Amino acid sequence: MVKTKDAKTSSFPISSQVFDTLVIGGGITGATTLWDSTLRGLKALLVEKNDFASGTTQATSKLIHGGLRYLKNAEFGLVRESLRERRILAKISPHALKTLGFIIPVYSNSEKWITNVGLKMYDYFSYDRNRDISSDSWIPKYRSLSPEEVVMEAPSLPREGLKGGFLYYDYQNTNPERHTCEFIFSAEKKGGKALNYTELVAISRQGEVYQAILKDKRSGKTYPVFAKTVVNAAGPWADFVESLAGVGMDKVLVRSKGIHIVTRALTVSKAIVLKKRDKTHMFVLPWRGKTIIGTTDTVFSDSPDKFKVTKSDVQDLLEEINVAFGYSDLTESDVDFFYGGMRPLVEDPGEKSDTYNASRKTEILDHMEKGLPGFFTALGGKYTTSRHLAEKITDKLCEYLPGKFLPCETDQIPLSSGEFSDHSSLVKGLTKKYPKLSGEYLETLGARYGSLAYEVLKYQKSNDESVSLNNGEKFSTAEIRYIASEEKIEKGTDFFFRRSGVGVPGVPPSESLHKIVEELGKTLGWNPARKKSEIAEILSRYHF
Repeated sequence: MVKTKDAKTSSFPISSQVFDTLVIGGGITGATTLWDSTLRGLKALLVEKNDFASGTTQATSKLIHGGLRYLKNAEFGLVRESLRERRILAKISPHALKTLGFIIPVYSNSEKWITNVGLKMYDYFSYDRNRDISSDSWIPKYRSLSPEEVVMEAPSLPREGLKGGFLYYDYQNTNPERHTCEFIFSAEKKGGKALNYTELVAISRQGEVYQAILKDKRSGKTYPVFAKTVVNAAGPWADFVESLAGVGMDKVLVRSKGIHIVTRALTVSKAIVLKKRDKTHMFVLPWRGKTIIGTTDTVFSDSPDKFKVTKSDVQDLLEEINVAFGYSDLTESDVDFFYGGMRPLVEDPGEKSDTYNASRKTEILDHMEKGLPGFFTALGGKYTTSRHLAEKITDKLCEYLPGKFLPCETDQIPLSSGEFSDHSSLVKGLTKKYPKLSGEYLETLGARYGSLAYEVLKYQKSNDESVSLNNGEKFSTAEIRYIASEEKIEKGTDFFFRRSGVGVPGVPPSESLHKIVEELGKTLGWNPARKKSEIAEILSRYHF
């Protein structure tokens, strides 16, 4: 029997329980691990020291893709895995993924030949891309484009020497931060537990279980929890968690810094794949009426807690896009939003750090030989393959733990937001239940929340209004109330930049900003001073 005399069980009831697994880190790896382990019948707890999806997960290019460029490194297994997982994510969360075309302009015959071969292989590895998914999410085969067709899609591209191009398809993940939270909240509905703003401050082996000391960053209080196994899914912070446990890494964790900017629309319906001056690639991505430009790929050697996007980072990316895309006038004033993060890449000791060409392979470290049985660290990987990584992690947990557990079903069971066959049927169902609401509004809710649109509409009031966002989108007060009530919002930034994404296209109009915070305050009990400080923190996110 584990003693919990130091725990204030009335305040922290989880201290009186022994979990099957403790997952450290609320990014996509931790989220999918919580989902998988919960579905298999494990009693699982996830803790995140900041908000869910606030680290690496919020810094993606918002794509679910096979990794076309990995073919160059002959990483055929990774490409096939990524393309298989791309299809599975479209199956279990169809509302979150939208088919997106990518144009690759080519300027030499050799480049044209190589790209054509690569895309043929990409299509070959994705032979099952449309199996068991809604026609809303079907992905067409690639095709070649004439120089004229390339120019029609991207008039600003340099035309001198243009030999034509290619059009291929992957998915855009409109709001990966929300998508990550949907894994977490889906797990909670099945019996899992997740805590944000809860920091691991110590961990040790106590007999047959691990004792983790957690700090509630809201109250400042600490308390213990106990678990039979531990999954370190802290991403760029994984080595810090290892040091808390008293073990060193056999692998080298390299942090790759990636920066994106959001600007006015530069392309309408297709993404453009460009080469930078250093021969690495850059995307120009249409997104919610704006354009996302990214990404960079450089080594970040400082503490991950000191990471930030600098003015020079933004200026360097603007210079690259102006050169590559034929612009000369894209300036800092065109940047409506920016974001960045660190990718945790895995290297063997002695390898030279090349973050662009480094593999996105995954590693699962088992620390049994270091005296920590049932303690696993997940390293590397990419958003697209996170579900499969979680499957492999949970396999190891089930092998270690006594008793029988269910097989993995995360490739079949939809998230709580993905329980619908296709968008049209979803909207028809919403219209039948809410005939007085506009079709456009219901279409929007279905696209944003999938089958959770029904839950959102439980918060609808007859006199509700909508606010306008920076990109012209409308956001309703019912959505604000739903997210604030159901999705563990602690700060305004949680709402603006992760759950709803209302702030990511750019700072909302002042009236909208204040209305949103006012509505959040009503639900969350904020006083006038708190609302003022929340607005200040939100606005600070737009300055570099």
